[in-house]
Amino acid sequence: MTTLQAAQPNRAFTNGIQSLPGKARQRLANIQDIDLYLAAQLCQWLNCEADWLFHSIAGASHALQQGHSCLYLPAWADRTEWHSDDKPGYHFPPLHDWLAQLSQLPIDPEDNAPIVLHNERLYLRRYWQFETELAGYLRQRMQADPGQSPNTKTTKVALQELFPNLATAAKDAPQDWQAIAAANALFNGFNIIAGGPGTGKTYTVTRLLALLAMTSRKPLTIRMAAPTGKAAQRLAESIRAAKSDLAGRIDMIALNSIPDDATTLHRLLGVIPNQLDFRHHQRNPLSCDVLLVDEVSMVDLPMMTRLFRALPEHCKVILLGDADQLPSVAAGSVLADLAQRPHPGYSPERAKALKSLGLTVPTSNAEHSAADYLSYLYHSRRFDSAGGIGILARQVINGEADASLATLQGDHPDLAWIPAENAQQQISQWVERWYRPIASAANKTEAFNALFQFRLLCPTRVGPMGVEALNERILRTLNPTRAPFFKGQPIMITENHYGVGLYNGDIGLIWPDDTTGHLMAWFQTGDNDYRPLAPGRLPRFETVYAMTIHKTQGSEFERVAMVLPEQAMGLLSRELVYTGLTRAKRELFVVGGEGVWCEGVLKRIDRSSGLTLYPK
Repeated sequence: MTTLQAAQPNRAFTNGIQSLPGKARQRLANIQDIDLYLAAQLCQWLNCEADWLFHSIAGASHALQQGHSCLYLPAWADRTEWHSDDKPGYHFPPLHDWLAQLSQLPIDPEDNAPIVLHNERLYLRRYWQFETELAGYLRQRMQADPGQSPNTKTTKVALQELFPNLATAAKDAPQDWQAIAAANALFNGFNIIAGGPGTGKTYTVTRLLALLAMTSRKPLTIRMAAPTGKAAQRLAESIRAAKSDLAGRIDMIALNSIPDDATTLHRLLGVIPNQLDFRHHQRNPLSCDVLLVDEVSMVDLPMMTRLFRALPEHCKVILLGDADQLPSVAAGSVLADLAQRPHPGYSPERAKALKSLGLTVPTSNAEHSAADYLSYLYHSRRFDSAGGIGILARQVINGEADASLATLQGDHPDLAWIPAENAQQQISQWVERWYRPIASAANKTEAFNALFQFRLLCPTRVGPMGVEALNERILRTLNPTRAPFFKGQPIMITENHYGVGLYNGDIGLIWPDDTTGHLMAWFQTGDNDYRPLAPGRLPRFETVYAMTIHKTQGSEFERVAMVLPEQAMGLLSRELVYTGLTRAKRELFVVGGEGVWCEGVLKRIDRSSGLTLYPK
């Protein structure tokens, strides 16, 4: 008999339960039926028909759909939710009363109920388990010694080989945060290196991996992964470039221990078709001594937990990402939860250890608040400190709506503001300037280079200024005959297909084969290296002149045009705007209305979570 079968619900309540969601729909707006039905079923399981419990469970389920791992009760207490012009919604109890009511139910962590009340948060049990399990793995790696402490003399010599400026830096020189991040990770089994675009994250971790190899007493098996195929490809390209810069300067054995290739997290863990579980887990762990994961802001809570389940205890983990970017599409905000901002400082013990290597870091004054696992990179080499894109990025993430609009409309040569009324004319000019020449390129290498010179980015797929409408409009211009495939057509895969090795978000180009002249779908596998696939073998895809900002995480383009919706919408936030504008390397154009821009910059994504490394 299962736990659910063991419950003895009130029969009167059971008989009326089918009508309960219908009644709720009459008074609640903007909530899905699945949330209401789950609430009804769990009320039945708990043998409690109270209105406050029904809406509490519906709220926990609804919060999960919005990316929260739990319902944070202080944020919902004494508030009316799910109301509209014609629906009154539901007013939740004051926090003290609400907690008192919930505490009467057998829903503590040890009660094994389908919902869990913990630290003023209400969870669906599965997500409480994900959070608790992941926090346990992380604390274990923070406490465990991943190996003997590094030899100070050997490490100091290796650091100066990898970061030559350390040896010649003046005493009053600015801190070298890249060297600090690399050295700090020697002492931890779990590390986060965070920083914005152009701060040298892959430059730093390449030297970190070399440092690990140079100071290790045995050969290391190092693996690298990212959430998407495109992000994995970019990681591998960046690491190869950084390795070539080190060639001839450090021991070749250490250099060759750094892999040239990266994989997706799904491929790393081993997908089993039609199953949630992976081939690698607690009983079949991965074989690796060091794991580097890039673009961690995109990794959701369940995936991160499953990743740590599959790691051997001795494996050193390095997470890399930008904590200000959009969080994962699914529930959780692991990187933002763990990468505290500003950095709270290092422990006195860690500061002393780094001092012995010639590195100085700020210390934390508060007990249990030191973040020895965390390093930030602050100086952007992509965006000049006086350049428009860099200034704009800082203003957006700080929520400075008016100042950011003034920057956009100012005289920075790398920024341009296009009012909404000029959008159609401007987009037509961009199509002729950047997209039409792709088909006229001399070869596919030049065509791919042309493809990444410019990209239209949108917050949403729908609406007159959404991805679907813009792609359709551009197709009418560039493919008037409506051929299913045409030379120079950019495509994006929209589903994972492990059989042909293509994954959601991979971008390719339709181009003739050099020998037969037949149109093929080509995908980059490295620098000037391409893999062809017959169009008929493609998994689901779409033409991609315009793409959503979500899909661009892990990508960058020479120029970006961010097209705002006609009206502010729920998806628009400062994290979305920041992610979109930082995809641009050289120029950024923003199309839209001033009010929409300001509303987007003012709105912040704040996901509720209980993930912490310092348990209460």
